[in-house]
Amino acid sequence: MTSPSAKERTIRRASLLATVNACMFVFGIVLLLMGSLLPTLKFGNARSGSLGSFPLLGILVATALVGPALDKLGAKAALAVALALIASALASIPSLASFAALAVAALVYGLGAGVLNAAANALVSGLSASGRGAALNLLGFSFSLGAVAAPLLLSLTTGRFSSATVLYALAASSALVLLFVLIQKFPAPTHASTPLGSLLKVLDQPIVWLFGALLFFESCNENCMFVWAAKVAQELLHTSAQRAELVLLGLSASMGAGRLFAVLWLKWIGDRNTVLLSAGITVTGAITALSSAMFAGVATGFCIVGLGLSAIFPTILGMAGDRFPRETGTVFGAIIAVGLVGGIAGPMLGSWAAMFNPARVLVVPLVAAIGVAALTGIVSSRKHAIAASPSPTDSCKSSTPCDVP
Repeated sequence: MTSPSAKERTIRRASLLATVNACMFVFGIVLLLMGSLLPTLKFGNARSGSLGSFPLLGILVATALVGPALDKLGAKAALAVALALIASALASIPSLASFAALAVAALVYGLGAGVLNAAANALVSGLSASGRGAALNLLGFSFSLGAVAAPLLLSLTTGRFSSATVLYALAASSALVLLFVLIQKFPAPTHASTPLGSLLKVLDQPIVWLFGALLFFESCNENCMFVWAAKVAQELLHTSAQRAELVLLGLSASMGAGRLFAVLWLKWIGDRNTVLLSAGITVTGAITALSSAMFAGVATGFCIVGLGLSAIFPTILGMAGDRFPRETGTVFGAIIAVGLVGGIAGPMLGSWAAMFNPARVLVVPLVAAIGVAALTGIVSSRKHAIAASPSPTDSCKSSTPCDVP
């Protein structure tokens, strides 16, 4: 049997990357889905809040546990199981009426989403050894599109289609992506025969948890801004909720656009400088919003914040993938889980700051961006110091093992 030509390998890789980006689009949809569904569910505020926490719990648990499985079993099985869980949970929700049943469904699709996120990021990192940061930013752009899609779809179809119809359509879309996953050939797992204990030794390295701390600060920042941007704008400007929502829309749009622009930034200035520049842009945006008394100024400030935040998370993942190219699943699972904890903490910190003054919520992006910049400097210095040392499981020296067969 002849080996595939270079052209065939390129086509297979492009097809696989397109499928993985579709997976991340699905993740974006389900991450914000419950928030879009809550207004249609007949529960009080307390139960609605509890129901909204179940997908996040599932995502956190799955992310913390799935990493070593990705390195030992490969991404294909993980993506297939994740999409199957999401499709089945979404399809079941319209027929569920009790709080307990909906909570289980939310937990199930949260578990699927956690696996989907970690597996998609790890696979793209492995497929893009010569440009991980750029590829992961494009993957982040797919997530941004999905995050906008669910609330937009539900709002545009109100009065035309029921939420049940939309859920069935989303379940069918997830099942279609699952089909594409099943019919494609994936790279072999990097550590199929490595004992679990040996694989987990990579987590003994302090630099892993420095990457985790970076993602903690960044996720804290992002989630705080997503939750509080509109509310802060409304309180600062004494404007309507509808007008304040435009600020959140600007923040979201600039984050999506920034991930596309980051592909150019990364080529010109590299990973480290991209993160440092992004942190500086975030600080500039927060100061702009704080110092303005006009709607245009506040909205511009939040757009600048979104532009600054956009490239940090995927670029940090790219840096971690460069350091651990053969233990990507294990490392990504650990550091993304730490990032999720930061994502939970961010809105809570915003709530604490808002008790004193709504404007003080903008202290969160200021402090978090400075923390990101400081930790990036530490990580960069450690990477240079240990560049000559292999990882515990013998990191690969080229992109060849990660190529699609």
